[in-house]
Amino acid sequence: MNENEFRLHLRIETTVLEVWISQGWVVPEVTDQGRNFHEADIARGRLILDLSKSMGVNEPGVDVVMDLVDQLHSLRATLRDLTDAVCRQPPDVQDHILSELTRVESLRRR
Repeated sequence: MNENEFRLHLRIETTVLEVWISQGWVVPEVTDQGRNFHEADIARGRLILDLSKSMGVNEPGVDVVMDLVDQLHSLRATLRDLTDAVCRQPPDVQDHILSELTRVESLRRR
């Protein structure tokens, strides 16, 4: 969706969008036709609005939350890649990894 559609969808002013972009909270795809936004950008925009309007979180707080969200997504992608790599291993290697994870988890619980 283009910039106007994005702003209308979230009911925000251009100046608000510019702040979000300058903070790196939303990173549009830039094309010859202008800036384009995706569904993930809408979700991020809703989160930003919830944090800032509904919950009263200030800009530095929103920055921390958005950074944590990005870290979480990155970690999930890494975990997915690791899981895929383990699944491509022979069954005996998979069993060894599972038993090692179980061992480490039991040590952590102590």
